Amino acid sequence: MVESKESKKNQDPLDFVKALDQATAIRILLQLCQEKAIAEQIIDMAKVTLSEVSAQEIAEEVFESLNSILVEDLWDNSGKTRYGYEDPADVAFEMIETEADEYVQEMLKYRQLGMKREEKAYCQGILEGILKYGNEGTNDFHDWAPDDPYTIADNIFQEWKTHNTEEDIKDIQAIYTSYFG
Repeated sequence: MVESKESKKNQDPLDFVKALDQATAIRILLQLCQEKAIAEQIIDMAKVTLSEVSAQEIAEEVFESLNSILVEDLWDNSGKTRYGYEDPADVAFEMIETEADEYVQEMLKYRQLGMKREEKAYCQGILEGILKYGNEGTNDFHDWAPDDPYTIADNIFQEWKTHNTEEDIKDIQAIYTSYFG
């Protein structure tokens, strides 16, 4: 079937872009970045998109992520193994840490880009989500890791602190005050 000139005229040019897979779209975007004027536009657009960080949304995501860990996964990953015994308490800590690490890695991207405000908001969201889970977690897994969220939140905060100003540190430290009095 041959397409008519009229149907080609009515075709949305973005249809071609929408049809691209992610790898191809990124390759084209990188090629466009070779042109200085276009690269500047792309960077400006990326900064606007990346600056849309909501600490509250991140906190909810972190909380939901931790609250969705299944206790059965803990049982599957601990106990007797071919290589010895893995204590469920140790495995629970690792599971929470692994879940939180996904968000920490995203926070570190903001640090690498020099986006301090966004990094701070991301850190705030991570800490609030973890601490909320420590206080309000409702899954069966929560019972196996009563203190782990607080330890992990403190580890994340201590690492973040080393790269930030006193003023920023005071703002984030207020989160601890709200949870611990």
